[in-house]
Amino acid sequence: MKYLIIILSILPIVLIGIFYYKRDTVKEPTKLLRKLFLSGIASGLLVGFNSLIIITLFPSFKDTASLSVLNLFIYTFLAVALIEELFKWIMVYFISYKSPHYDQFYDIILYAVFVGLGFACFENLLYTIPNNDLFVTLFRGITAIPAHASYQTIMGYYLTLSKYYPQKKKLYIRLSIIVPVILHGLYDFFLYLNNFIFVIIFLIFIVLLFVFTILKTNQVLNIDIKNLKK
Repeated sequence: MKYLIIILSILPIVLIGIFYYKRDTVKEPTKLLRKLFLSGIASGLLVGFNSLIIITLFPSFKDTASLSVLNLFIYTFLAVALIEELFKWIMVYFISYKSPHYDQFYDIILYAVFVGLGFACFENLLYTIPNNDLFVTLFRGITAIPAHASYQTIMGYYLTLSKYYPQKKKLYIRLSIIVPVILHGLYDFFLYLNNFIFVIIFLIFIVLLFVFTILKTNQVLNIDIKNLKK
């Protein structure tokens, strides 16, 4: 069972990475993508360190089931979503935003997704191996891992707008952090509420998140196609 859990934990990450890579019309250097993936793992380690500090300072956050709705909101949006997305954003921005290989609209979406997948790989193995639970592994494979790819797709979408529309650069830079934090926070908030109604809301949210991600990715790819025709 343990080896099956490990395989199922990594397989969605590989499939999503291949999917995004194949959509790139001009392939990016694999060395750069490996670096971004590893930086995602590094961001996971940094988030883990910061989480220990937060739990030490706020012991009540250890038991999310006992938190009030307000405290749960604060925990999911500030202690989880903000910290995770900020560390991932730092990796994307400082490694790839000024890269000479970044010459198409889609490129930084691909870069950001590889950071997100590196983070998701670290986080997923951290959850699934100790639990050794097939249901948890499958559930995370169809929700949490694609969700991380979605957050980073949206992050990359706004970063590419900031690069190619400099008159609104500051706005788009801010949105590249704010929007993923909101989406990530909502994901965790609905999930932690652990109520039948919110389970339904969570599932609807997941579907809408994935549809939104696909639409934004297609929008960027269409811009690239138009540029290539000129």
